[in-house]
Amino acid sequence: MAQALRSVTAKDEEQIYATLNDDGAVVVTDLFDADVLEEVDGAIHTALAKVPWCNTAEEGYGSDFFGRKTKRLHGVLQYCPRIEQCMMHPITLATATRWLGHKPQFSTGEVMAIGPGEQQQDLHTDAGSWRRANLSGELLFSMTIALTDFTAANGATVVAPGSHRWPADRPYREADFVAAEMRRGSALFYSGNVLHSGGANRTDTTRVGLYFGYIPFWLQPLENAAITHPAGLLDSLPAATQDFLGYHPQGFQALLG
Repeated sequence: MAQALRSVTAKDEEQIYATLNDDGAVVVTDLFDADVLEEVDGAIHTALAKVPWCNTAEEGYGSDFFGRKTKRLHGVLQYCPRIEQCMMHPITLATATRWLGHKPQFSTGEVMAIGPGEQQQDLHTDAGSWRRANLSGELLFSMTIALTDFTAANGATVVAPGSHRWPADRPYREADFVAAEMRRGSALFYSGNVLHSGGANRTDTTRVGLYFGYIPFWLQPLENAAITHPAGLLDSLPAATQDFLGYHPQGFQALLG
């Protein structure tokens, strides 16, 4: 079995990056204030109660991959104003900028709630979303915020440390992987090239995480925030956040003068 993922306090930005560089993933503790977490957590749980299990997948392989006993939410900024603060956290943005080597932009946001009895998701890399472009290097920086404790029993993300540098044809074994266990309020920072999956939930409680993906400014994002969020919501956000989301209120008027 691989060694447990290393945890680093949010105050030590250099060690966060060094661990991410070595392992492809790192648990960052003490990143969010308790009042922010409480407000986000309450809003997300209210929203999750309104949707059924397997609410975003079609029948067939999609149901297996996205989870028959998993709930997912998109357009996540609509649920609580404090979620914007989580997405734009200075340490997250600084790490993403350094990791990608470019100004980061939004790719996608998602709530993933893994319910009791869910099986382990198929292993994958998130940067594989752009595999047809045959691009090399780091294309994606990911953050998953634990809104509940993440444990090996309740579906914590399963990660293969160091796999962000493996050759594409390298075989892997179960012993290469470890559960990214972390306390509520911590965050998992990880490379888009690291092998991982949602874990199996063998408990009677639901594991809830809030995910954000960050990509270089020149890459096409997976989510169009102007479509996934209610009309007008993005107009109220700070200009820096609108720019990060690729949203410009005046659209082509800005180009035409």
